[in-house]
Amino acid sequence: MLNEEVDDTEFFQQDFTTASEWEIFNARLEEIFHEWKLSYGMSGNHSPLGRDELSLCEWNILKEKIHFADVELDVVRYKANIPERGEIPPAADPETGESQAQAFVDLLAIENDYSTIDHLADRRLHPLAQWYGLREFVVVVPVKQSITNESQIRILMSSIHIAVAESSCDVPVFVQVLEKVQNVFLGVCEAGSIRLSFDIVHLNIIPPTCKYLSGLLDVFKGKVAVPYMDPVSVSVRFTYSLTKFLSYSYVVEKSIPFSDNSDEESDSAEMKISLPFGVGLDPVSELILHCTWSQVADNVVIDSQTYSDFDPLTAPAWSIRARFEDNPVCYMAECMQEFLQISESKRAITEYFPELTYGATQNLEGTKALERLTESKIPTLASVIPGIGSVSSTSAKELKLEGPLNDVLLKDMLYYLFPDAQSDSPHAYNIPLPGQTEFDPLKIKSAHPDSLVHRLAMLLGLCNSFFGGKRAVAQLWAEFAQEMRYRVERCIQIPGIAAGFPDSRTCLLHQKLQMLNVCMERRRIREGGLPFAMTNRSGGGGASGEADSREGSHESEDEFFDCSDDEEADSKRRHAAWNQPVGRLSKLGKMLLVDSDEPLYIPITQEPVPKTEDQLEDDAEVMLKLGPGSELCTQMMSASLLSDMESFKAANPAGKLEDFIRWYSPRDWIEEDADERDPFGRKGHLSSRMLIPGNTWQTVWENARPVPARRQRRLFDDAKEAEKVLHYFETRSIGQIAQLTMASLFHTSIRILSDEAGSDREVIPSFAENMDKITNACCKLSRENWITNAPTQRGNSWKKYETLLSDITQLETVIIQVRSLRKKLFPEADGEGENAMDIEAKREFLSKLLKAFESELDGGAKSPVAKRVLEMFTEAKKAANEQASERTVALVSFMLADGAYVCLPDPVEKQFTLRLGGKTVYKGMGSPQFMRAIFTSNEFRLCGAFSQNTTFY
Repeated sequence: MLNEEVDDTEFFQQDFTTASEWEIFNARLEEIFHEWKLSYGMSGNHSPLGRDELSLCEWNILKEKIHFADVELDVVRYKANIPERGEIPPAADPETGESQAQAFVDLLAIENDYSTIDHLADRRLHPLAQWYGLREFVVVVPVKQSITNESQIRILMSSIHIAVAESSCDVPVFVQVLEKVQNVFLGVCEAGSIRLSFDIVHLNIIPPTCKYLSGLLDVFKGKVAVPYMDPVSVSVRFTYSLTKFLSYSYVVEKSIPFSDNSDEESDSAEMKISLPFGVGLDPVSELILHCTWSQVADNVVIDSQTYSDFDPLTAPAWSIRARFEDNPVCYMAECMQEFLQISESKRAITEYFPELTYGATQNLEGTKALERLTESKIPTLASVIPGIGSVSSTSAKELKLEGPLNDVLLKDMLYYLFPDAQSDSPHAYNIPLPGQTEFDPLKIKSAHPDSLVHRLAMLLGLCNSFFGGKRAVAQLWAEFAQEMRYRVERCIQIPGIAAGFPDSRTCLLHQKLQMLNVCMERRRIREGGLPFAMTNRSGGGGASGEADSREGSHESEDEFFDCSDDEEADSKRRHAAWNQPVGRLSKLGKMLLVDSDEPLYIPITQEPVPKTEDQLEDDAEVMLKLGPGSELCTQMMSASLLSDMESFKAANPAGKLEDFIRWYSPRDWIEEDADERDPFGRKGHLSSRMLIPGNTWQTVWENARPVPARRQRRLFDDAKEAEKVLHYFETRSIGQIAQLTMASLFHTSIRILSDEAGSDREVIPSFAENMDKITNACCKLSRENWITNAPTQRGNSWKKYETLLSDITQLETVIIQVRSLRKKLFPEADGEGENAMDIEAKREFLSKLLKAFESELDGGAKSPVAKRVLEMFTEAKKAANEQASERTVALVSFMLADGAYVCLPDPVEKQFTLRLGGKTVYKGMGSPQFMRAIFTSNEFRLCGAFSQNTTFY
């Protein structure tokens, strides 16, 4: 029994080589630090940080997940992307030669004090970067629950110390402890033999001994174990807040055109009719005043409960910062937002006014039975404005719409849209003639800024926001549609529209109105009248008596041709009686027919057929469905060609296809070597495409008959096309009305932004770039088809307009912010008495405020802006004392040199920054010591960074 071998497997054994969870956690931390190369950092290779540098630069953030027991943690690395300046500061210890960590340089950077951008305006900056001014650090953050247990905090900090020491990490590493809202971080940084410990104290009540600098110095010196030769460097900042501006407040009264409160005292001729612009609430929510003492020795100042050297009026540096309302309600943007919301409405006008569904046609005097358009059921402008134009409206059946727009308001709006209906109207259009404006390929596809389309879009937006919503929009559009029918029936030109054929570079609504003008002009000429251009030159808006007399004597267009009596007689002798030339306009130079010695005459042809953009798209779609070989497709494409060929045959009975090509398409006539005996260009042949058997040109030529233009069937039926446009207007839904005018309304808003900015465009940061961005976006959107149910991206116009409106709102807000700041700080405008340097200084000052930067006041409390700020504080304080007579409020009073009485309240925040560095009394060069105290009325925070040499301790 005793000699029996013992089986070792039957006994419990412990493997001491197995790593515990704590050791695994430490190893993983070291691994992460090595992966991020924190042990090979560029310590001491950066110059000290400058003002606002941490806030303005980009931050690189890396994150790794790690577990310790059942706690999940995030290890996050923050590093500021600061470019190299090529300057290497003396960051090494001159005695030991050891390189200092970058954190040591950042803690002693005086310029980095109190220079971060307002944390409310820019929340990207981490609190550790704000308090300590560090450009690189690592934070271990619990993902779910906060770490509040003291034992857990000690174990975690032990792991951090071990990982930092083992990996030779010289970047500060922090752990977030206690509740996350408290922003309490504990950290460590080691470089060589120096260990820097970071600690934060956060309390809700300020200890009495820490309210003043004297008590803070005792705490600071108590934490520093080694005496230094240099005194403690102290930087102090007092912050004052002003939120009530009273008489200095900037509020814009909403000016709505055509309303009762739209400046009744001003003359109507001088009244500015535009979208309202401004805000009803001051966009500046707070002005913050900072009084700063930078780098003062602790042995030359006193700050205690009984006496303080920190008098705000004697502070060497004064600076202010502005805070703005997050989402102020802008008048123009609000109006456009409401108009954009109705763009998807499918309600028809007849749903608001059922009486438009029924009605009888009218028998109008002076119109032919076959060409009379159907009578509209929408009332004419004449029912509101008697005597419009030169035509009586006694035959029109009045149909009064009971809507939100009363008669007076509606009359004013219609006079604004159609100023030719009123003698000496103050709202005359100013449309440039064709050719006077250079074409811009990036132009917004709407219309001329001062056109009927823009005025109508603006009035529809006003009606929707201020005069009754969708029902008011329906009423105004119904009146507009009826006015179009009224003018077409009586051939009264539509004002505020560019002359000529429908221009595809403009919006569809403008093209439709151009089409109506073309239809009416064709009708006038066909009936023997003068074109609109000639009647306008002779008699203005309507046809005068002199113009009427000339209309009666106007000859037919087919009787104009350049031919003498002898040539005409000779031509008649050459041709038979049934084949006489008809419809000649003029000779084509000295050219002769190919097979005859007769001159080649240019025929009188029918005018080109105008088409709007949607008609061209419909024609293209039909041709695409029919296919290239379809006979109907060939007829559609060759209708105009057939008319021109018939006119050419009528004017040149002996002409051939070659002669027609020489006039109509000279590039398809290949001339041969010129012959001196025949210098008329007859020696040549047709191009290869014209010689293809059975091509369209040959087929159409064979089918063409010699018929002059005046006997041909009209290619363009002006009555039918005009009725199409009128029917299009009368059948639009509310959403379609908004879509037709949306691009024009946004174009109007962009022009308003440019006009309202004025000289402040040089103050607003990146104003030109933002305007270009908005204009380019509007330009692209104005060229998109608004198809709400389209599956493609082109159907997202509503969302794109929302994005564009957001940019417009932001720019409108900034413009109002500049005006508010000017009223508060610079009540006098930039005048001629100021030199260019003063004006530029003001603009730079305002530009910094708009960026949430601190703007320093030259001269401190003695500067004009400082006096202005003190006046605002004094006024606000007096108003507060009047409202609260029973309670007393702490007040700091001052008497200025000019005898003015000013007062400042208690600071809303005080900050004391204490630093020590340089040589120590006994042990050579000392490591940096840092502490910052921040306290407000309900919070106290101490941020300390104290170092020690591990060689001696």
